[in-house]
Amino acid sequence: MVIQHVWRTWPLILAYHSVSPHRSDGLAVKPSEFDKQMAWLKARGYRSVTLGQYAIGTFKKGERILIITFDDGYADNYTEAFPILHRYGFLCTIFLVTDYINTDRIFPWDEKKVQGPDDRSFYRALTWDEIRTMADAGMEFGSHTCTHPELAHVSLDVCREEVMRSRAHLSERLGHDVMSFCYPRGSLNDAVMQTVQEAGYTAAVVTPPRTDIPLTPYTLRRSGIYYKDHFWRFRLKTNPLLKRWHYG
Repeated sequence: MVIQHVWRTWPLILAYHSVSPHRSDGLAVKPSEFDKQMAWLKARGYRSVTLGQYAIGTFKKGERILIITFDDGYADNYTEAFPILHRYGFLCTIFLVTDYINTDRIFPWDEKKVQGPDDRSFYRALTWDEIRTMADAGMEFGSHTCTHPELAHVSLDVCREEVMRSRAHLSERLGHDVMSFCYPRGSLNDAVMQTVQEAGYTAAVVTPPRTDIPLTPYTLRRSGIYYKDHFWRFRLKTNPLLKRWHYG
């Protein structure tokens, strides 16, 4: 199903990973920068909703809709980002890699960034207690698979296991159906998208923007915000003209 322009107001969807005062790698944003970005969006009248709310909601034409997302489920989403979001009355959707929740494991791509034993805490994943606290405050949690594979490069059986088991696990722990999905590293094809739809999700996002695939509720496009995105670049990435290019 290709989304038509009359379907609903197009949202600005932002993709973050870590918000940390300790990290300076590409996936991290400093809390001071994140605060500045949220203040700028608030001042411009953006209405914040979760991806799940957007998928089933009705919005006025021209309304400034903002969807803030986080990939992977870093603990600093709770310790650093959550208080800032609360201050501005914003919600978010966090996509969790379920096999890492409540463990001391860190993601393989972060291992090389660790300089000493104490640094490992900067990369840890969320705990269930942290997830529940944020969920109680209205934050949404979606699936980013169980182990973060590139789904277009694994077998269909593995793809189904990653997509379906992660949703079942999250739904059980959260006490409600999980509706939102994010493709690890933006890796997808027709079979992957069909698997996500058949698993019961209602919406999915992809980063970076993919102009080679139809725009559907399962290929909603995001603007990634990273460490080197200084404020002028952040404003460029959130420019309405760029959003229009995302959606055609």
